[in-house]
Amino acid sequence: MIVRARIAGIIEGDPVNAEGEIEMKDGATVKKFLKQADGKMGFKKPKYFRLSLKQGIAPTMLLNGDRLDMPEGLKTILTEGDEVTVLLPMAGG
Repeated sequence: MIVRARIAGIIEGDPVNAEGEIEMKDGATVKKFLKQADGKMGFKKPKYFRLSLKQGIAPTMLLNGDRLDMPEGLKTILTEGDEVTVLLPMAGG
């Protein structure tokens, strides 16, 4: 199945704004998506999707425009044509 991926914000002081399509196995979860997205989008170092969950401030995760509650949202099963968006905080405060 094909899932659209978007990530935007600041990670380790660098601005990030990328989008693409990722081929996943049927029944993949959001957690599995986050583990595979970096490699499939060509991010070798830094691995933006993985780092997004390890920052001091949690990212906003959207599935088809609807906010996912974390960490429960990581268990959500994706379907063909879904769009996962990771919005990283621009600044603390």
